[in-house]
Amino acid sequence: MVYLLFIFYGILFCWLITRIRFFNTSGLSKKTLLVLFFIRIFSLLVGSYINLYVLPVSDSVTFHNMGIEEFNLLFHNPHQYFLNFFHNSYVSGYSRVFNDYHSYWNNLRTILIAKMLSIFDIFSFKIFWINTLFFNFLVFIGCVALYKVFIHLFPKCFYQLIFCVFLLPSALFFSAMIHRDGLIFLSLSMIIYHLFLMKTTAFSWKSIFIIALFLMLIFLVRNFVFIAIIPALIAWIIANKFPKHALLSFFIVYFITSILFFCSGFISSKTNLPQFVSERQKSFIEIGKMGNSTIPLKPLSPNFKSYITNAPQAFNHALMRPYLLKIINWQFLPFAIEIFLIEILSLFFIFYHKKKIVVNPLIYFCLFLSMGVMLEIGYTVPIIGSIVRYRSIYFTLLLIPVFCYMDWQKFLKLFKKN
Repeated sequence: MVYLLFIFYGILFCWLITRIRFFNTSGLSKKTLLVLFFIRIFSLLVGSYINLYVLPVSDSVTFHNMGIEEFNLLFHNPHQYFLNFFHNSYVSGYSRVFNDYHSYWNNLRTILIAKMLSIFDIFSFKIFWINTLFFNFLVFIGCVALYKVFIHLFPKCFYQLIFCVFLLPSALFFSAMIHRDGLIFLSLSMIIYHLFLMKTTAFSWKSIFIIALFLMLIFLVRNFVFIAIIPALIAWIIANKFPKHALLSFFIVYFITSILFFCSGFISSKTNLPQFVSERQKSFIEIGKMGNSTIPLKPLSPNFKSYITNAPQAFNHALMRPYLLKIINWQFLPFAIEIFLIEILSLFFIFYHKKKIVVNPLIYFCLFLSMGVMLEIGYTVPIIGSIVRYRSIYFTLLLIPVFCYMDWQKFLKLFKKN
């Protein structure tokens, strides 16, 4: 029953991919789209098996079980099903927006995923594998949207974009699992797609609505990413107005944002963003005590000096861990190899990039947004397993300019000579 239903929905999604106009206008052939979707299906099968039968505790399985509870509630007490979304039992009420504990907003991001899965359960008969297939079809839409944007900027970089957008190992693996990361990737892709669409075509209220919808989803699912994306979006919009001063626009916006960030505590203790980040770090340190991949993390104080002092360690944790020669757990070996290869490629990029490079403001958006989120991850997360998962989707945005601006002919000649 499970196998037949999985095959049925797999065929249905493949049929939709070949019929829906959004996919047909991607510039990718139907055969290529189907091959890429089959690769994603293989990834979800591997990931689902690991989550169900290998990992002692799995967030994806926990979400699935919560989805079943919401599904049962929908048919036994529909009134409560719709009202519990707004249920708040915390003394702090609807405040503590950026806190990780005793917060309605922290609990809300879990409820959202459970509600989504409860809708999936209507059609999947509460089967974990099929819910994961539904989830991956949504994420695949985000992949295609991102490809459609960047193939417009880099029309001669077909293979580079296919790898970065669809096949980057860590991003493919973690976005294939039912978790917040896939939703964030979908949201970022749709925001980029519709903003770029308005720039290249015409202003559209439909696009504005979709952008607002996915911004809200990011805020509800992972609010620290929402904080990071706002200055990046503002800088991107300004840079589009002044393309000759695009990089300067980003520096100015981020300079002002940094001032506002560190001065937010003077307005009110409820808006003290440096304090929220510091408290978020403490929460992760407590969680890390129960894990098996915890690494040392310097305590972060809510002041400018502490942020500057901790910045090198933050970048090291987010961009270089796990070290290939210091594997804590064999499960991290594939990701250690991946980050090692990325480091080597980035080093070669310094010497073998194209001489004439025209940088679109969108590239600056990707770089500034990704580095901002990476810095946040490095400041707060002392668990290698979490670091690897959180950063995976942002490597896609970071590596696109590296792969597309690389002078591959010159680079490959080096190996031919050797």
